[in-house]
Amino acid sequence: MPTIKDVAAHAGVSASTVHYALNGKRSISPEVRQRVLDAVQALNYSASAVAQRLREHRSYSLGLIAPELPASDAAMMEILTATAATASAADHTLGIYLNQAPDQILGLLRAQHVDGVILIETAHHDPRIEALRHAPHPFVLIGQTGDMTGLTTVDFDFEQAFYLAFDHLARLGHRHLGFIVPHGATDDDQPQRKENWYATLRGYRRARQEHDLHVELEPAVLNIEDGHRAALRLTARAPRVTGIVASGHTQVGVLRALYSQGRRVPDDCSVVGVTTAQIAEWTIPRLTSVDLPLREMSVTASELLLRKVGGETVTEQVLFPAYLIDRESTAPPRTAQPGTDQPESN
Repeated sequence: MPTIKDVAAHAGVSASTVHYALNGKRSISPEVRQRVLDAVQALNYSASAVAQRLREHRSYSLGLIAPELPASDAAMMEILTATAATASAADHTLGIYLNQAPDQILGLLRAQHVDGVILIETAHHDPRIEALRHAPHPFVLIGQTGDMTGLTTVDFDFEQAFYLAFDHLARLGHRHLGFIVPHGATDDDQPQRKENWYATLRGYRRARQEHDLHVELEPAVLNIEDGHRAALRLTARAPRVTGIVASGHTQVGVLRALYSQGRRVPDDCSVVGVTTAQIAEWTIPRLTSVDLPLREMSVTASELLLRKVGGETVTEQVLFPAYLIDRESTAPPRTAQPGTDQPESN
């Protein structure tokens, strides 16, 4: 029975090069890869797995195209683990590729390092999507884009999610609220603006108009640390705010900022998040939240991609509904707040 060392010797390369050439985990030159494949065929190495890949021109690997992965981003880890588990259950591996330009994504597919890709963190004008539209390779979006024609997508109803967050606070009697938003979220001219922010702002504005809310927007990088800084700025600038809607991954930072100021949640200030149940259940107090079904979304996207890789024509566009879970971080405002703060002008 030939070994990987026998294949390496036959091809005149190292054993690690053989490994990378066969599993597509690193970029190997076409000439070297072909020498390895010729050696595999000549020696009949691992015919049950490798020969199948050779015959079918497939890597049996999926690619997840992600942005930077902050150490504190537990939500991203939920996406990664669910996607990897679904791929593994279908006898596929999963490659994770960070900050890939369109030509790099196409290179991964053309070199058969992966059979198809899942794109996350999609933008309204997304050159990655436009490049893949004109290529024959399977891909699925977790998210949306400006032109959804013919795409296979999985997304969450962010418009309804943020409507529910503000509606919940309004029904409790809050009228002066804060909203932690990403930098540039209200700038419609930003070409790289994330598509879900169009839906988010529609939901927020619908609730604001319906309940005559006064809302202070505070821009932030959507992580724990900047959420903390943004909440401190917000409460210093608008001390009459009785409730805060925290977006992205800012909720823990917002709770910490209020605690550091001696503001009790929910007695002195209510907080609503749009986050995962995994995070919401472990804050103190437990966070009232519209829970993101990231695991279910990731599994669905992976299954759709596997179907496309298997040759099916799939153009499903799945939208997961939003539900608010009332936990412990919201209550009616302690006292009526006279006067008004300046509302957001958009």
